[in-house]
This record gives sequence, structure tokens and C-alpha cells, in this order.
Amino acid sequence: MPSNTSIKRLDPRSFRSWPNLITLIRLVASLIFFSLAAIKSNPNLNFIGLGLHWAGDVADGLLARRIKQETILGAEIDIIADRLESVFFYLNFLRFNPHLFLPIIIYLIDFAFIDFYLSYQFIKYPIISPNYFYLVDRRVYLYNFSPFAKFCNSTVVALLLIFAPQWQILATLFAFGLIMVKMRSIFWLREKAALNPPVPAFYIKEAEP
Repeated sequence: MPSNTSIKRLDPRSFRSWPNLITLIRLVASLIFFSLAAIKSNPNLNFIGLGLHWAGDVADGLLARRIKQETILGAEIDIIADRLESVFFYLNFLRFNPHLFLPIIIYLIDFAFIDFYLSYQFIKYPIISPNYFYLVDRRVYLYNFSPFAKFCNSTVVALLLIFAPQWQILATLFAFGLIMVKMRSIFWLREKAALNPPVPAFYIKEAEP
């Protein structure tokens, strides 16, 4: 395989790429296991679906950067796939653990709606994906799209509910804290847009060097 520096970057407007294929595969595979978990009332199948979601989400992002195939469409379908997979997992998890209703609902409000809106704001700027939000606002990037922030946003609540359900108050407070961070970040972007109207991502004229 050629070195990373010798690979030509894919046009960010392109529709076809290997990472996009991985995103679609992990979406279909995880939804199959989530559906089977619901049909068979089997929480283990639900956890397998979650594992496929997490592994595929890491794999498509790493591959996209490794072979320089980051695209606007790839970012869009990744955002949508993450929400679909998470909603299916948490709805199943709620069915198996109805006493964890509060943290699950608060987290779904955050991730499926507020964070979805925030993540999709990248399309208003000349960047390929939310991973480059540091070029728009470093605070928004650090609190939402840096590696540590993405880990906190996508996994901490699930880990708390799975391994420490007796501490559901921590998961509830953490999920509520995520909402506060997202709302503040949206406000930061609105402030910035008022001073300097953004240029949409689809105005990108050519692939980055």
C-alpha cells in the first residue's frame, strides 16, 4: 500500500469512497442486530449491535483520513448513521431496563436532536466535516468534536448505564451536561455567524491539497 503522503486526496464533493461503504455496512449490520435484539428480546444482540456501531464509526473515520477520502457526503451519512444506530440501541436498552428511563430520554434528546443540529452546522462552512470545526471556532471543536469530546459524547452515558446502572444519577447529570455544552456551542456559532456570515461547505471548489 502506498504511503499516506503519496495518496491523492479525494475531491470533497465526491459521492463514492471506501469509508462511505464502511459506514453503510456498519449501519446495515448494526441495525440487523438491533432488530434481532428487539424481535428475540435478547439484550446480548443489542450489545453486539452497539459494538458494531462503535467499531465501524472508528474504522470509517480512520480510513477516511488515512487514505484521504474525507467527503462532505461521508460526513453527512456518518452523522445520520450515528443517530439511527444510537436511537435503536437506546430504545432496545430502555425496553430491557425501563427503570433507566430518565437518563436514556435525556441522552436521546441531546444526541438525536441537539447534537445532530450542531454537528450538521458544518455544512454552512467551507470545511469537509465537523472534524475541522477548529477552523471555524476552536471552542466548539474542543468541547464537541475533538477526540476526547467525541468519546464523552458518544460512549460515556452508555458505559455508565451498562456497567453502573445503580449510578444512573451520574448518567442523568452527564447527559444533561452534554445538552448544556451543545446549547452553549450553538450560541457561540450564532454569535460568530452574526459577525461573519459563513460560506457553505458545498462552495468548496476543489479538493484540498
